[in-house]
Amino acid sequence: MIQKTELSWGTVNTADPAEMAEFRTQQERLANERARTAFERLKSLGVIDAQGNSVGDELPADMRNGAKRDFGG
Repeated sequence: MIQKTELSWGTVNTADPAEMAEFRTQQERLANERARTAFERLKSLGVIDAQGNSVGDELPADMRNGAKRDFGG
């Protein structure tokens, strides 16, 4: 089945196995795009390296030993 528009939970025929397979494929592609975008953002911010490993182990100032903290409580 050829779709001209993206399927959604509101438009997909859940009783049609072929349409559900196409919907799953579409959702997997979209999820991969979101993951790739998030990976590139974290890499550009210097949070992770090209292999996805964490770059630093420095804690934010409010999480360091001896820091004054205000949890709003």
